[in-house]
Amino acid sequence: MRSFITILVYTFFIGWVSSVSAQTVFTARGPETPNDHRYDYQQKLLELALEKTREDYGDFTLVKSRMGSNTKRAMWEVETGLYENYFVANAVTPKRLENLVPVPFPIDLGILGYRVFFTSEETKERLRSVSALEDLKKFRMVQGLGWSDSEILKNAGFQVAEASDYHGMFQMVANNRVDLFPRGINEFLNEWRTNKHIENLSYDEGLILYYPFPKFFYTTQGNEAQAGRIMTGLVRAYDDGSLVKLWEAEYKSSIDQVGLLHRKILSIPNPNLAHIVPDYKKYFYFASQNGTH
Repeated sequence: MRSFITILVYTFFIGWVSSVSAQTVFTARGPETPNDHRYDYQQKLLELALEKTREDYGDFTLVKSRMGSNTKRAMWEVETGLYENYFVANAVTPKRLENLVPVPFPIDLGILGYRVFFTSEETKERLRSVSALEDLKKFRMVQGLGWSDSEILKNAGFQVAEASDYHGMFQMVANNRVDLFPRGINEFLNEWRTNKHIENLSYDEGLILYYPFPKFFYTTQGNEAQAGRIMTGLVRAYDDGSLVKLWEAEYKSSIDQVGLLHRKILSIPNPNLAHIVPDYKKYFYFASQNGTH
């Protein structure tokens, strides 16, 4: 009897190992810090795309990269193939399209291009007098290392400081070391809840800075087949409504909190998109759907 049970356990174990080994491993980006939730949506979206293509491509396992990599480091990890089937989302630039394998679907439906400003209480008062881009250019902004926003903002004539510490940037504006930390309206609410304990930290309630900002998943060169799988899954999820449902669950409360209807929108161009095929635009969510832009 004992030998029979042993055989059953062994058979089950071998079957389990075979099943696990047959699954393709994919890697999503891990957080920079324990309180960093910026990449949760990316992981959920990758999982959704993989689920939508399971019957075509087979089973999968989705894991996270190690915690601690800023954007510059994460893109190096993609380029060098540090992790298996590693997909990291970032803005569209000609260099990334050339050096990496893109998945040309705007994962946040373009909403990241609408920016609200974290600032100090003092600077918030000064912002009340801003009515045009030239007025806004008197304020110094901060962005993270490796963020393509810096190039976009500098091209438009803004002063931009760069920092490596994501959470430290909220401290920088609160302490008036810089004036503004622009963040996507989909990011705003979670970031405010996480950082509102910082003394003198506030946010502007009257302005939006807009520039077109599609964000694609990227993977390492040679991984075109798996990139194709992710693209197929994203399009299927968009077409059947499950992607928009996930997007709304993740971002709608933040977008509503910002209140685009009551804000003045100032727009600048994104020079990185000048020669990019604009097929991604058909997946954009436009605030004009709510009559605001």
